[in-house]
Amino acid sequence: MSITQCLKLKAKKPVGGFVFLTVQQLCLVWWAYRIRLIHLRDFRVWFAAQEIGARRCQLTPGQVPEYTLNELHRLVGGVGGEHLRASIRRLEAVGLLTWSSTKLTFATSATALRGVHDLSDLHSMYNAIPNNRRCVPVPRQAIRLIAGGCRATVIATMLGHLIRCLYYRNHRCISGGWCKASWIADVFRMDLRNIKTARKYLVTIGWLQTLDTPQTLCNRWGSYMLVNLSWMRAAIGKTSQDDAQTPSSESPPPLAFSTTKLPPPYKEYKEPLQELEHQKPAPQADSATLPLPLQQAEPVSGGRTSGSYTQAREKTKKTTNHTPTLSHIVPEDLTDTTRLLALFEQAHTQGLIGKSDSERLTFLSLAEHAKVVGSHNPCGLFAELTRRKCWHFVTESDEDAAYRRLKQHLYGQLPPSVSAPARITPAPPELSKDAFMVRELQRELARQGWHGDIFAWVHQYDPAWSRARWERAATELAQAQATWQRANVLNRVGELTGVGDALDSLGVCAAEEEMDLAG
Repeated sequence: MSITQCLKLKAKKPVGGFVFLTVQQLCLVWWAYRIRLIHLRDFRVWFAAQEIGARRCQLTPGQVPEYTLNELHRLVGGVGGEHLRASIRRLEAVGLLTWSSTKLTFATSATALRGVHDLSDLHSMYNAIPNNRRCVPVPRQAIRLIAGGCRATVIATMLGHLIRCLYYRNHRCISGGWCKASWIADVFRMDLRNIKTARKYLVTIGWLQTLDTPQTLCNRWGSYMLVNLSWMRAAIGKTSQDDAQTPSSESPPPLAFSTTKLPPPYKEYKEPLQELEHQKPAPQADSATLPLPLQQAEPVSGGRTSGSYTQAREKTKKTTNHTPTLSHIVPEDLTDTTRLLALFEQAHTQGLIGKSDSERLTFLSLAEHAKVVGSHNPCGLFAELTRRKCWHFVTESDEDAAYRRLKQHLYGQLPPSVSAPARITPAPPELSKDAFMVRELQRELARQGWHGDIFAWVHQYDPAWSRARWERAATELAQAQATWQRANVLNRVGELTGVGDALDSLGVCAAEEEMDLAG
């Protein structure tokens, strides 16, 4: 693809929708992480909370939302429990987030921060970003990717390209812009070499697209990048291991604690070059068709943060034909569902996991998690998580990707003539005040682990509640819940089968009801 063919990607919205986040909000949460006010897990929890709020953007007026730690845990993964509560407490202590069971609020400016007096570094970062008073339409797929777990360098690279290359104009998302890796390293205070590696990884999984740009323009403005508006989680399965390796086992220390020197060169390039290599000339530029890039702000730090490395790597691709084994997992084992199911059988034989369908889905979900998080060595990460039985690291996005993958492997694609049945989305039942109160009391007391007769407790504090009134409200609530459960069952049947199978299942349900009535 050349620049003359496509300079911008335009769509009404990215696949999965988007969330408006201001540049100042993105700077606030990253700056708080960089100066160690919050942890990386807290950073991910903040983005997961944004996704949870976006899921409730179409609530009817007067409908009260409910936010739970279980939903947050499914997005973030990991141990959960007290770790998530600690992250929420840290975010609330700084002022970035306010969490309750019915309300979420986020900080929108530096004035909302608490206990922070020196904001000069934050203002320097904010002023280094051109056009910083705008909203960025952040795709929800990207939000879920960050919440599910990424390296800090990958997150910084994603934020930099979102700020520089994604806009919302005339009610449409527009993707395309100039972005230098050195600019991201200066603004987000990360190592340049790791930023380049992270961008290479994002290009490999398809989240970023790079266009052929004349070298003269690259030297001045950076590469012309596109944020893929149709990117989905399934694209990560095509990641190449050769392109996703990082040059070093660990990142250099933060800029505030390091010297002005660059990280040491690669080990294989410490010796002087033994042969002369000439750089290939850059292609001729079609300068008449290129848009004028935005003027980038001057770096705020005076230290040297860029350098050039002459690297010539010989890449050899080896095909693996051996039988998959847990003692030696290769990249093909994570991308080929048949090989992965063979590993599942071995894991069950060794007593690492059970044999049920849900555990099989969990095993595949862990492989999807390793492909996303383990950009350096996903095979090693998957093997270690499997040996330690760390199934709780699976996130909701991992499970969705594994579900689609397993469904395609077992049943294949639907024929073109058969269309999936429409989802049944009944209107939410309007509960009375009494039924609503019963539902909220049951949820709150269940959260606190209280068991017993709720009516006796309610009647003690409010004698106006009689047994008949309580039973009427409980019956109304049970009918509403049964309606939604039946719709969910029919939707699941429609996802796993065709239209005919769904109709057959409805006929079976109707026949069973007739038999019950006759009996």
